[in-house]
Amino acid sequence: MIAYKKCGNVTSGKHNSGRKRKLTDRDKRVLTRIVARKRNQSLSQITSEVNSHLCNPISARTVQRELHASNLYGRVGIRKPLVTARHALQRRQWCKHTDSGPHNSGNKSSGLDESTFTLFQTTGRVYVWRTPKEAFTPECIMPTVKHGGGSLMVWGGAISWRGLGSLVTLHGKVKAAHYVNILGDQVHPFVQTSFPGECPLYQDDNAPIHTAKIVQEWFAEYEGEVGHLD
Repeated sequence: MIAYKKCGNVTSGKHNSGRKRKLTDRDKRVLTRIVARKRNQSLSQITSEVNSHLCNPISARTVQRELHASNLYGRVGIRKPLVTARHALQRRQWCKHTDSGPHNSGNKSSGLDESTFTLFQTTGRVYVWRTPKEAFTPECIMPTVKHGGGSLMVWGGAISWRGLGSLVTLHGKVKAAHYVNILGDQVHPFVQTSFPGECPLYQDDNAPIHTAKIVQEWFAEYEGEVGHLD
């Protein structure tokens, strides 16, 4: 009222109006470093460590709010194969070697992959539209069978820029000897047809049957026709 009578101002000129924040800028930096040091900590663990640096403890809700303000959110970690420092070094060395080598073109490579398909859906939620009285009508239920209902594994070892080969049905446990037969019956003819007069680079995923001695011997025998990614 006094400010209005003297100057005609209708707002406060104070810079510190409103509730004082519990964390200073320094405290926020400490909080960020705690999270960055160990990403898989729980909210309670983070709160406990932050409070060890503060004179006035704060709640987990305050910590969560400050993390969100810093664009940090709890999310499910993405799963991916481990890449060690040795792996990264080997990848860089391989890239430098192949950059000027005979296999530097992406259209001169071929790869493989195996996939398993369930013959009867056993996992995942299926939503249906129904009324409460229709819970057990045949159109609204998801039938189940014992032992998963079986599955089918297929192998595709001719995946390349220049085309696709045939799918091979795998029966039972696949061993190295079976894999050698697949290389001879599927991969070698595909390479001769799709890469005439060339030596494409064949890539696999280092499964135990892919690194067996008889498999390495097969690639050594056809070294001039099918290159093999180490």
